[in-house]
Amino acid sequence: MEIKKTVIQKISVQTAELAYCIFGTGKINLVIEMGLGAVMAEWRPLAERLAKHHTVLLYERAGYGSSSASTLKRTPEHIADELYRLLQQLDCEEKITLLAHSQGGLYAQQFARIYPQHVRNMVLLDPLSPHDSAFQKELTDAEFQKSGVDKTAGLRLNLRLTRLHLGWFVRLLMKSAPPFYYYPEFTKEETRSILSAISRPQIYETALAEYELAHQEQYLQKLRSPVGFPQLPLILVTHDSGIEEQEIRTFGGASEEEAAKIETLWQRLMCEYLAYSEKSVHIRASQSSHFIHLTDMDLICEWLEKSAL
Repeated sequence: MEIKKTVIQKISVQTAELAYCIFGTGKINLVIEMGLGAVMAEWRPLAERLAKHHTVLLYERAGYGSSSASTLKRTPEHIADELYRLLQQLDCEEKITLLAHSQGGLYAQQFARIYPQHVRNMVLLDPLSPHDSAFQKELTDAEFQKSGVDKTAGLRLNLRLTRLHLGWFVRLLMKSAPPFYYYPEFTKEETRSILSAISRPQIYETALAEYELAHQEQYLQKLRSPVGFPQLPLILVTHDSGIEEQEIRTFGGASEEEAAKIETLWQRLMCEYLAYSEKSVHIRASQSSHFIHLTDMDLICEWLEKSAL
């Protein structure tokens, strides 16, 4: 398949102007819903590989990257609605595969519930659980702090720094942090794009709003039950426990026992998605911790091909 040159484009969905790229030729059949605070440059390497067999829509949610802030609260339903409007504007009437990572998994679930007629299947990479509050309930305060689950403190710190025009310092810190920690092969253009995005306050304002509303009971009630979820093929890809436990010990300062407890809970919460569809499959990404889209691209491509058969 010929892969057309991709450029960032923008389109209005009434509540925001969304930036997007289309990889491949033909009608859009694969949509990527990224994780908290992610911008398109982080996913470009995978999108380019997927474009050999798919036509991929990669977009930045309102408030991220080149997209404007939204006039709507960052609830899962509003985010799903903005994606739907984007697809309408792009004349995408075909059923799509939703490839979603981390917090994007929650939004993909919401989209599938509201617009099941537009979803062919789903691939969830380490998706955020609607029961994420279980970490705070089932772990001790010390274990919770070491788990790295709560993103609030880091987001607030970066927001303060960027508001003080210290984006250069944030860029310096982030050069050795995710996503660069997991994928040092980004091109100069991709690196520049990611570092530029994380230098601006808006990305942290948006991420904090998304994170807060993705943990509020009133927005999670329907998402916590398999009832109402369409019976479509669902591939759940979760990280390797050995790699993740090592990172929890290294970066969180947890003991072996604490890391194992945190990881067991994390896997349990993610695997609850398997009950949402009778057509679900669970895959372990043997080379990955949380950033599966950067460290296990071959696995993702392989399973997307199988799901298309």
